[in-house]
Amino acid sequence: MAKKQAPDSRPEIYVSTDVEADGPIPGPHSMLSFASAAMLADKTVVGTFSANLETLPGATGHPVQMQWWKTQPDAWAACRRDLERPEDVMPRYVE
Repeated sequence: MAKKQAPDSRPEIYVSTDVEADGPIPGPHSMLSFASAAMLADKTVVGTFSANLETLPGATGHPVQMQWWKTQPDAWAACRRDLERPEDVMPRYVE
């Protein structure tokens, strides 16, 4: 007879993430910024994270996406401030 496991007493945490990019395909294009919010089921925020990323070496913005960014100058300026290397940001995000 299988032994019943005690129910997990840890609360479920939901993570919502938003990503900004300069095109649809990672590699030829870059993720420009991302932000996440971690919340409990009752909508209590338990943590947030955001970062603006340097573009990938050799990547270029997709022409259609870059046309859209031209219509959003404030958002473009915001996601191009305080740039960090993705390889520095991702370990911090995981923590």
